[in-house]
Amino acid sequence: MLTKDKILIVGGYGNVGRIVSKILANVHPGKVIVAGRSLTRAKKVIDELQILAIPKRLDIRESEYREINFDEIDTAICCIDVAQNDNLLFACIKHKVNYTEMATSFKAFNRLTPYEKDFEDSAICLVPGTGLMPGLSGVFVKDAISRFKTINKVSSFVLLGLGENHGLDSIRWMMDNARQPYFINTDRGSKEVKSFTGPVVERLLNEDQQRKFYRFNFGDQHIIVRSMNVNQAETRLAFDSRIITRILALCRKLGILTILLKITPKKIKKWLSEFRLGSEKFAVQTHCYSESGEGICYLANGANEARGSAIVAAFTIMRLYRSDHSGLKRLEELIELDDLVSFLERNNINVTIKKL
Repeated sequence: MLTKDKILIVGGYGNVGRIVSKILANVHPGKVIVAGRSLTRAKKVIDELQILAIPKRLDIRESEYREINFDEIDTAICCIDVAQNDNLLFACIKHKVNYTEMATSFKAFNRLTPYEKDFEDSAICLVPGTGLMPGLSGVFVKDAISRFKTINKVSSFVLLGLGENHGLDSIRWMMDNARQPYFINTDRGSKEVKSFTGPVVERLLNEDQQRKFYRFNFGDQHIIVRSMNVNQAETRLAFDSRIITRILALCRKLGILTILLKITPKKIKKWLSEFRLGSEKFAVQTHCYSESGEGICYLANGANEARGSAIVAAFTIMRLYRSDHSGLKRLEELIELDDLVSFLERNNINVTIKKL
């Protein structure tokens, strides 16, 4: 009889997936399956990382995955930002496999939530999105609620470095979400907004100078309002290059951002590779305010956003693997802040907490 003890990493040789593969293979040698459309690339990454893992071919666009024996898999993660169908999800439900994915949009969250009962009935767990956003902000808000009982408003600020090697899926996701207007909750009700508008000047706790951050359609701001009894949540974005951030905001103001967004992700990736426009640093800073006006600020910062996302994802898998969790669980329902902070700091991601 097969032992159900493997971890399936789909997209395991991509920018994020290879880091998840390395972390988990070091913790569970011989138990990790590095999978993707190219068996050759899976084998190559395993050799490059010098890990004890199993290479497999898996194309999520296909309706069946004949090369994968799901009966030996305990937990699966999809490290592809844009899942093109739910075939992998259906396979996990059928074979009783815990599942999560690197999904950062509210659309992805809504795609997964209808399967909550299926996972509950199968006694397995679904985590609808892991990584830096959503992920860290939810854990921060949960901790703030434990301190103040209720939180009225959450403001998050995300800093991304343009100097790192961003994957095509990440670039494609960023472009898609920059195009679409979205709705936020305000003290006057629901309001439609656009990305790269509504600037707010903010200083990150680890920096001396302030920056302008602009609205962006990260999924966390919608999930926090919907799931954590918070009245208002807003998330804003800046790139480490202040000039590039201002240019994009100006293009939005002049109405020409949609023209720029017609450039293909491959071409943008090529430009970013040829012209180093910034550093690899990233940060997520979240302010939480109680109804009485008390506040607390959380900052996580480090180098290489893909690596940061992978570290949080790997920690999520470590909490899911061979656990008795079932149904739909958001990341903050699986883990405690102190445990996450300890893991992040062991992996060179700094966490700072300060009362406002």
